[in-house]
Amino acid sequence: MPRSRRRRSSLQHKSFWRMKRSRTQCAFRCLTLLLATIGAGRQAQAQAIRVELRDSVSGAVISGALVTARSIALTAVDGLTNAAGVSVLRLPAEGTWSVSIRRIGLQPRSVSNVRVTGTQTVLLALSVAGIRQQLQRVLVVATARTCGRAPSGEDRTAALWEQISLALRAATLTRRDPNGLPPLRLIERSRELNASLKELSSGITRDGRGVGRMVEAAHPDSLATSGYVRADADGSMMYFAPDERTLLSDAFVATHCFGVPKSDRDAALAELEFSPVKGRTLGDVKGTAFVDTASGELRRIAFRFDAPKSLIPGAAPHAGGEVDFRRLANGQWIVRNWAIRVPLFAARLHSRVVSITGYREVGGTLTPVAESTPPQP
Repeated sequence: MPRSRRRRSSLQHKSFWRMKRSRTQCAFRCLTLLLATIGAGRQAQAQAIRVELRDSVSGAVISGALVTARSIALTAVDGLTNAAGVSVLRLPAEGTWSVSIRRIGLQPRSVSNVRVTGTQTVLLALSVAGIRQQLQRVLVVATARTCGRAPSGEDRTAALWEQISLALRAATLTRRDPNGLPPLRLIERSRELNASLKELSSGITRDGRGVGRMVEAAHPDSLATSGYVRADADGSMMYFAPDERTLLSDAFVATHCFGVPKSDRDAALAELEFSPVKGRTLGDVKGTAFVDTASGELRRIAFRFDAPKSLIPGAAPHAGGEVDFRRLANGQWIVRNWAIRVPLFAARLHSRVVSITGYREVGGTLTPVAESTPPQP
């Protein structure tokens, strides 16, 4: 009987999400801390815009709204309103700024010609009105796909992209500044699956407190120019998946098309599809984002690796992953669940025939401690 060998997948060491580097030695850390302290002192004296946001009808504070200040030079500073409905935007320079307020379920609001000078902090006390989402189920559509640019206009594709972008930007800001998040339980898992995704083995690699994924995606420009699936010099495969920063990047938008299907599979979820632009030959990703039709909130993004046969020989229909999102009561967004599956191949010696033997999956969940069972000892 012919012997077989397994084509290696390098998920663990050359994965889709690059592991964060460990901290450097004390001397460098101390110097960095000193410089950061000096910078923070200067920043505290710098110019800023303080936005206080309330509901125009009830007068209640509004948390989790995306606040963006933009200068004439198109410099942008983002922030989220906290549980008190406040966002303080530290500006890199004085000048004239415009401020926009957006959140799913709210009427957009903007204020122009906000003049900030010296070390001044300008107060903007604003009120916004709630709106009812209009994302009814699609039965038949005949709109063209948008390729190489962000969807815009009044059609369904643009409306979904707007909602998805808001959620992704809010999740990015929450990861950047986790202050205000409730205590979270982070569980990371790994699984071995057969070719039909039946679980063969599984294990928990981490169970404890955390603020988010301990990994981050490769730079969007690198993914656009080198691909999401790559063969290393030693014959191992490298798989890269998108995160929030990737999906919002100009590089991702420039290399993908966006559109809606002829019909949504679930009446409660509106779908926005994305796929590589025509003629792209690198390993890439395609998939679907699902938006709640009632609330307009992003629920899930599922993706598949779309690679030439030279990178993923044979059919690998389950090679990909998914990311689930959740907006917390304080308005901050977290990635609730995430997973990626990479194929495992077997190739017979002295033959080019390759078959799928199964998948390796890594992922995790993030849950407020108050809602979870106690971590296992």
